[in-house]
Amino acid sequence: MRRTLALTVVAAMTTSSMALASETLSQSAARIAHQVALETAAAPVAVAVGTKVAKKGERLRAEAAQAQAPGLQQSGMSKRNKILIYLGIGVGFAAAAYAIDHNVVDVTPSSLGKRKD
Repeated sequence: MRRTLALTVVAAMTTSSMALASETLSQSAARIAHQVALETAAAPVAVAVGTKVAKKGERLRAEAAQAQAPGLQQSGMSKRNKILIYLGIGVGFAAAAYAIDHNVVDVTPSSLGKRKD
């Protein structure tokens, strides 16, 4: 049961996410938090001031978008290097899963022959 759950989680994590399309998950979370903070801070003032705040908010968003570090897709590395990186990650994960799975000591009553059905 645990093995099936672990493999299901791994399979779910291997699908490509939209968050990883241009940035890492932490960068994506930071960007979203920053956008929410800008929108909540600008909302009460926007009613009083009007378009000035909207222009300032757009300028701040543009500056924040330019300040973020690029992801692997915009790193300038060749396609071959990127494939090798992903292949190395996959081989490392497979080796870790194999080592964990084959070093488990099975001490359940049924495997020890002590179970009486």
